[in-house]
Amino acid sequence: MGAPITDFHEHEEAASYLLLGDAAAPIDSDNSRLLQLGYKQELSRSLSAVANFSVTFSIVSVITGLTTLYSTGLTYGGPLTMVYGWPIVGLLTMIVGLSMAEICSAYPTSGGLYFWSARLCGNKWGPFASWLTGWYEFLFSSLLLFLAYAFLLVAILLSRF
Repeated sequence: MGAPITDFHEHEEAASYLLLGDAAAPIDSDNSRLLQLGYKQELSRSLSAVANFSVTFSIVSVITGLTTLYSTGLTYGGPLTMVYGWPIVGLLTMIVGLSMAEICSAYPTSGGLYFWSARLCGNKWGPFASWLTGWYEFLFSSLLLFLAYAFLLVAILLSRF
């Protein structure tokens, strides 16, 4: 029996080829990382340029975000908020996004935040952190959905009277 692999780069070199019968098919570093985590890659990891743009554009939500929130910021915060507030908040949001992208590249599995919290908190606190993160996501996403429906209902009722 061989010695355990202690370094990720040793594992990457050892798992650079996945044996399939007589032929050997090269695998990339993401697939190697998944093998190290104990998972087998099942989903295709490819996006065309149009698909990449479509996903990015729908997440950024330029049309709905700017048209609905621009007047709110200008009304309640004034020009100072628009000149300084939006770029500062945008920069801070980008920092959070880049941090999450770094964690996602370290743990390229489905499951997202609850899997990351379990891995990052270790064996002792991992299950509790994962449970707490899952409930936090569920409760606050439900709360935001209920608030959105409440605002919609109020807007519909006020427009009729």
